[in-house]
Formats: sequence, structure tokens, C-alpha cells
Amino acid sequence: MKAVLDQDEQGNLIRKAGIMGIVLQGGDVFVGDDILIQLPNPPYEKLEKV
Repeated sequence: MKAVLDQDEQGNLIRKAGIMGIVLQGGDVFVGDDILIQLPNPPYEKLEKV
């Protein structure tokens, strides 16, 4: 649990897990395969617990 939880300077809980993404193509994934990551334009918004 400690690996995915942290606290900011004000003592607020930070969850370091929870990935959102869009899969554009299915298939097997192998070691060494390229993965494209494209971040949205800022400003970034904090996601709340679901």
C-alpha cells in the first residue's frame, strides 16, 4: 500500500495509482514493444477517488 500512497506538503493524501487510457489497437504485448504516451494539454486536473 505504501508504494501507491503518499502525502503532499499540506498532508493531503496522494494516490499514485490509477491509470486512464485509450487503447487504439488490440493484440499481444511483448518485451521491447514501443508504447506511445500522449499527455493532454495543461492545465492538468486532479482526479478524485471513484
